[in-house]
Amino acid sequence: MSNKDHNQNKNPSGNWEPDPYHRHDQRWWSGSRWSQKVKSDSEIQIDPPGVAPRPVNQSSLGKPVEPITGVRNPLRTASPYVPHLLIVGFLLLAGTCILAFVAVFG
Repeated sequence: MSNKDHNQNKNPSGNWEPDPYHRHDQRWWSGSRWSQKVKSDSEIQIDPPGVAPRPVNQSSLGKPVEPITGVRNPLRTASPYVPHLLIVGFLLLAGTCILAFVAVFG
C-alpha cells in the first residue's frame, strides 16, 4: 500500500493512521509510505509493514461463516487396488534386495 493520496494532500509531513495490516492500533504514514513505527495502547513499537493488507469487510465480522457450495467433485477417485499394488511393490523391492545380497555375499 504505497499510495495514499488523500493523506498526502492533508498532511504531507506524515501522521498516525489506523494500521492497514490490522496488527496494531495505528501505524505511522510518512506522507508517501507506511513506516515500521506502530502504536498500540499508546506504546510506540517497531513492526515492519510486511505484505499488503487485504481489505476487511466490516459487515462480515462477528457473523457465522456460510458453507462453501458448488464445489466440483475431484477429477479422479483413488483406485481400490492401490493398497494391493503398494504391497506387491514392497515385495518386489524386498525380493530384489535379498537377491542382490545373496549375489554379493553368497
